[in-house]
Amino acid sequence: MNFEIWDHLGAIMLELHRSRLIAIMKSRQVGLSWLLAAYALWFARFHFGANILLFSKGEDEAWELLAKSGRIMEYLPQWMQSKNTSNKNEIKFTELLSAVKAFPATSTAGVSHTGSLLIFDEWEWHPYATENFKQAKPTVDAAGAQLIGCFTVDKTKPDSLPKTIFKDALAGRNDFVPMFVPYMARPGRDEEWYAYTKRNTPELDLENLTREQYMLQNYPRTIEEALRPISTLAAVDLDVLEDMKVDCHAPIRIKSAGLDTSICHIYRDYHIGNTYIASTDTSHGVRKDYSVTIIMDARTGYVVADILNNIIKPDELAMHTVKMLEYYNKPIWWPEDNDQGATTIMKAVELGYTHFGYQDKGRTMRGWKTDSKTRNELWGALIPAFDNRQIVIPNYEGLMQFYYLIRNANKDGRIEAMQGKNDDYPIAVGICVAKMGSAKLVKKEYKSIQTLSFRS
Repeated sequence: MNFEIWDHLGAIMLELHRSRLIAIMKSRQVGLSWLLAAYALWFARFHFGANILLFSKGEDEAWELLAKSGRIMEYLPQWMQSKNTSNKNEIKFTELLSAVKAFPATSTAGVSHTGSLLIFDEWEWHPYATENFKQAKPTVDAAGAQLIGCFTVDKTKPDSLPKTIFKDALAGRNDFVPMFVPYMARPGRDEEWYAYTKRNTPELDLENLTREQYMLQNYPRTIEEALRPISTLAAVDLDVLEDMKVDCHAPIRIKSAGLDTSICHIYRDYHIGNTYIASTDTSHGVRKDYSVTIIMDARTGYVVADILNNIIKPDELAMHTVKMLEYYNKPIWWPEDNDQGATTIMKAVELGYTHFGYQDKGRTMRGWKTDSKTRNELWGALIPAFDNRQIVIPNYEGLMQFYYLIRNANKDGRIEAMQGKNDDYPIAVGICVAKMGSAKLVKKEYKSIQTLSFRS
């Protein structure tokens, strides 16, 4: 049987020869284990003194991955054969002094072994993924070894080392090359196949997942589907979130002196008689998270304007925010008073902004202070408002941050972003919702006409 080089396998093969660090998130049964087994065999066969380390989630899986290399070797042409000795743990090429070794993912797997190539198969399911990675990292850093991690996601783990590495790679926060293989990458798979597989998967295989969750875990169409938390962990109603996507749209075009529309996004123009409320979550560090300003219609919950930026500095954020607030007739503003937030507030005061919300009755502490009490107030107001469609978010990127809000079971159900993701936009929206009552709603009064006169 010929080894078919499907399009996605060809792309991965090219990357194997270009990049030293690769993280591959994939659908099930897309031929990747066989490709990596062949690559491990080739690496050992054509590199003198190579030491290839294969890691899998258990003994049987590790031995099976190595056995795939062995089966490929049996059918190589004679000129590619080389003297070797092999057992279920190792294939050793005696003349080349190279070897392919298999390790189950125990807490000490690979300790004291220096590798030329390290392959972590089904990485998400390794019980000691973090420990193994820490032990392997010195080899990778010092010896320049190649490290390849591939995995199908485990939806029951909102945070994991492979997911974090993959998401950081997408965001440019590490040097891994992220690659994604959707279910339809394998020839013969289409939506009809997807529906058939979903309908006919035995209940026993679902493992406490719904059929929809099972398919999103094992046969994702997109990166977003693969990384989406399951409903039991998600802090918001994901069905509502899906429905809210229809409200997303690009900012409108406006002309306003001093308003930089590349940073300040306007979704609805200012209207006299409407009451607005604003909030800001200032980034803790450039590119680590986002600086967000939200302006919301206090009657409708519609986010009429925002700033969502991960490179802007606190003083610049203050300048752009003040300009945007002035465009909406200076609504009450609740900037978060964290370390960098204090800088934003101070700069805004220098710029002459005065209409702040205050933490104390004496009006000496401007803005919003996040602590255990106010955090509960924030999420307690935001989650039901979100689930009941009482807010509208036109910014698609901002809305997507709600996908990664989870109730972290390891922190007594604390609501926060999944590891490697951001919750800056939801926090800013939450402050507006929690403090909506502080915006003095304008009551329209209509006076009856007393006299009418028509003059020629």
